[in-house]
Amino acid sequence: MGVERLELVELIEGEVAKLSPQGRDLWEMLELAAEDASEQAIPPPNPKTRAVFRRISEELPPEEQGIIERLIELSVGLEGSDVAEGQGRTGERQRNRAVILAARIKDRTAGLQTEPYGTPEEAVARLKEPE
Repeated sequence: MGVERLELVELIEGEVAKLSPQGRDLWEMLELAAEDASEQAIPPPNPKTRAVFRRISEELPPEEQGIIERLIELSVGLEGSDVAEGQGRTGERQRNRAVILAARIKDRTAGLQTEPYGTPEEAVARLKEPE
């Protein structure tokens, strides 16, 4: 069994909720910059995106930078899943990969040995653990 779309959306919302108001603002700016870039067909990272990344690295503590990294992976997985499903395929592979990568990021930013998660369910459980 893999990660369902709704579960991935809930994980993203849970990660956003962990951000400070400033972190949330920067995350929203990053999302908007990515949307602008995709609409204009500018290959990433575009200047707006780079500017937001610079602010994230300069203004947020390492824990919040890790949350943003996880959000990027989860969001990319969700978008990839939506594209696959729009083409008549299942998006499960993209969702599963996203949660496993995000769990590894969480381990790395916590200073833990990066676990080779065997199943997406193990990765989801890790993401739901408190910081």
